[in-house]
Amino acid sequence: MRKTERLDLIRKIVSEQDIETQQELVAILKDNGVVVTQATISRDIDTIGIIKVKNNRGGYVYGLSSEAAKRYMSPLQRASEDILSLSRGNHFNEHLLHFSVVPGSTKYLKRLILEEFSSGIFSLIVDDDSLLLVAQSPDDASALYETFDHWIKKK
Repeated sequence: MRKTERLDLIRKIVSEQDIETQQELVAILKDNGVVVTQATISRDIDTIGIIKVKNNRGGYVYGLSSEAAKRYMSPLQRASEDILSLSRGNHFNEHLLHFSVVPGSTKYLKRLILEEFSSGIFSLIVDDDSLLLVAQSPDDASALYETFDHWIKKK
């Protein structure tokens, strides 16, 4: 595995899991087929800009600094900061998600959403300040909702 791929994997792991020690990160990487030493992880942490951050249980875990996190966000994640609210469709149709966004940003967001999640989307309808996403299935709608909700809460 190339160094850039390893760094991307470390970013992903740290973003998705509570990692308390470098040894824990070494073990998770090993489970993913990447064998590295703790010294290599230490250098990678410095390269990426990973710091210790407080988790919701009061402890400290590895996480990306806000500056580093912004650098490594996808265009859609960065653009999602413009999303003002996200709500599930009515209870009778579990395929719907509605986004209220900053006026004028919908066409850009539509393109980014379709690029990243096209396999789970049946249709995406936009006007000037909102998007209506029709997912392929209730499971796709739920997964998309959770993804966007997570990004919006990080604001």
